[in-house]
Amino acid sequence: MKRTHRAIAALLSLATATSLLAGCGGSTSSQAASGASGTSSTGSYTISLAVQAAESTGQYVLAASFKDYVETNSDGQITVNLYPNSQLGGDREVLETIQNDEITMVGTSTSAQANFVQDLFVLDLPFAFHDVDAMRYTLADENFVDLISQAYDNAGYHFMGFTDTYFRVTTSNRAINSAADLKGLTIRTMENKFHLAMWEALGANPTPLAFNELYTALQQGTVEAEENPVELIVSQKFYEQQDYMILTNHLGHTMGWVISQNFYNSLPDDLRSVVDEGYAEALVDYYAYVDENEELNRQTVADSGTEIIELSSEALDEMASLTSGVYDMIEEEVSPEIYKAYTDSIAAYKASSESTSQADSAA
Repeated sequence: MKRTHRAIAALLSLATATSLLAGCGGSTSSQAASGASGTSSTGSYTISLAVQAAESTGQYVLAASFKDYVETNSDGQITVNLYPNSQLGGDREVLETIQNDEITMVGTSTSAQANFVQDLFVLDLPFAFHDVDAMRYTLADENFVDLISQAYDNAGYHFMGFTDTYFRVTTSNRAINSAADLKGLTIRTMENKFHLAMWEALGANPTPLAFNELYTALQQGTVEAEENPVELIVSQKFYEQQDYMILTNHLGHTMGWVISQNFYNSLPDDLRSVVDEGYAEALVDYYAYVDENEELNRQTVADSGTEIIELSSEALDEMASLTSGVYDMIEEEVSPEIYKAYTDSIAAYKASSESTSQADSAA
């Protein structure tokens, strides 16, 4: 990566600074006895942080870093308890319990969160980015982040920020070098209508299946293929049952980190700042881990004997063209302001990159 890890984290956290420092209304039961939040407090608070993945993932690295910073810098006023491996329930269950103030904080796939924050479906625009820097640029776009933060607020969450684990790629027992090779492929997908529509447009046979059933389904041949970020393909050992890993990069694997709105607003100003700073600092550790392990994970797949296929630009352009109808579907589903902010940011980065490339060629 050309940027330092700290610079990447700063970029992704800067755009959310305004919303992270904001807070209004609401109070938790623990705050009711002492009244509204103020500038400082000697009270104690507990954050139950659900981690939906294993300890070997970037999610856990971020959570552990957040815990260390917040507990240290709150002088013991805030305790952070971590619950990895979906101990507190699946994505939908955890997101519901945060709305109900039963647990405090989580980072989950934005595709799962879109069931609660409908405007997040904009992140399901297929083949939107050519590289990870382009995606991170848009995820940190100030106008987009401000608008999406409001959408989270309306759903009862306080939005901390986005993270990514690079792109979702495809593993298969069939070599895939073009869109034609996807015809009739039985591929496991998430329960997401836009994901389904994308794969159908590519000629595949998408089959929604619970994540915890996927390894066995691949082993038994119930499905021929699946799609996930490389980190999960390795941590769940899906590559053991697949002959090929194809770098389709069809969607970014994005996560939204949210905290109970009532809990966040109940915090006194000094502790709220500690929580905000803790998330920003944790991003540094997160991206240091994720960026280093992306290449290591790809090497693990290659070393296992699973062949890695990098698609040509022509093949990717063809897939993007075939799935362009999904853009119209998503545009109808999300607010016009958010769709425009997101797609404008994508276009701005592309124009900037092309301008830089032309300048470099002329030099």
